[in-house]
Amino acid sequence: MPYKHEKLQSMPPHRLYPVEDVEASITAISERLHLAYEPVAVTFLFTTEDYDACPVQEVRAALPYCVMVKQAAVNGRAVKSRAEHHKCDGATTALALEPSTEKIESGQEYFSYGLYASTAAARRMRSGVKSLHREPVHTTGIVVQPLRTCSGTPDVVIQIVNPWQAMRFLQGSEYSNGIKPSIDMGAMQGMCSEVTVVPYLTGEMNVSVLCPSTRMLCKWSENDMAVGIPFERYAPIAEGVCATQSDY
Repeated sequence: MPYKHEKLQSMPPHRLYPVEDVEASITAISERLHLAYEPVAVTFLFTTEDYDACPVQEVRAALPYCVMVKQAAVNGRAVKSRAEHHKCDGATTALALEPSTEKIESGQEYFSYGLYASTAAARRMRSGVKSLHREPVHTTGIVVQPLRTCSGTPDVVIQIVNPWQAMRFLQGSEYSNGIKPSIDMGAMQGMCSEVTVVPYLTGEMNVSVLCPSTRMLCKWSENDMAVGIPFERYAPIAEGVCATQSDY
């Protein structure tokens, strides 16, 4: 552990949260890309004290994580939740709300979906899905809310998009540095892993065509997909989207 002087105090992220700048970024992107859904903010809470202190209302009934995201994107609903409030173990393991199991990690669970030719293929897919349960830190709770309602710094922003809008987000991401994002996409655990955990761990925007589970549970349209953005990249990407505005 690096030495920390007793007089050195870290500043809580919420004290630095630029509410007006975030609102301006949301408005700029929405107007230019004609977004049908609100951007959704996801925040990880690691202690019981932080969870209890969070002013967002606790979800009243157990729901899949992706449904919580859709409710925030469509209805403006903000909720906080613990493991017992989730109805999908794909999300609870991805978000480190609970440990995984041998059935999941062996590929048996994935194989049972009928999407892979063998348990070996299913296990390879499982091992390639980014999941926070493999990290040494347990998550106490998750906050899912419209980005517009945040008063403190979230970790990830999720935006439901169509293919053209996904293209424009990519252009916005690449505008300032010319670097193509390393897209991590496998049509498996699209909401919880691909657009939440991947940007959270890599610090890069990720794109997902979603997965069969969230398409069934949330009834997304065939044109809906998603991008996940580390919060600190949201404003620069908004600037890039505005700078690359075109007629096509």
